[in-house]
Amino acid sequence: MNTTLLLILTPLITAGIGWLTNWVAIQMLFHPRVPMRVFFWKWQGLIPRRQQQLAAESAEIIEREILQQHMILHEIRKIELGPYLQDAAHTIVWERIGPQLRAIPLLGGFINDSTLAKFEVIAAASMQEEAGPLMEKVATQFEASVNLKQMIEENIAAFDLDRLETIVNHVA
Repeated sequence: MNTTLLLILTPLITAGIGWLTNWVAIQMLFHPRVPMRVFFWKWQGLIPRRQQQLAAESAEIIEREILQQHMILHEIRKIELGPYLQDAAHTIVWERIGPQLRAIPLLGGFINDSTLAKFEVIAAASMQEEAGPLMEKVATQFEASVNLKQMIEENIAAFDLDRLETIVNHVA
């Protein structure tokens, strides 16, 4: 009977010890948030103490290994503007230019729906021709003005530690 009880309790006790060890380790990652003095030893949670360094190193790894800028540029270049440009041409011609042309004395009498439809086709074609060069300009400007590493680093450094702790506890 003692052997059977020992065989049953051993896995339960070791599982409890493992769970407690995991819980303490996660708590020590985040707590205490502000440094505490214990005799001659300064004690602070690993993540609050090194959040800036972790942010810088994480941003470097993410930029180098996961989310490179050329990948984002490739995705920007893949965006198809055709439907948006068609809608923009329709709005510009029918809601902005059309009413203004019809309001012009003498000329307004010659502007009908057929003429506006032709203007819309011309405007849509012209806008479509400019879409490619425009996307290249946007991609080039993005590459020149956005520092992906700095953006990631700032977001990680500003991340709320309470929220991060909740996420880690949920996952663990």
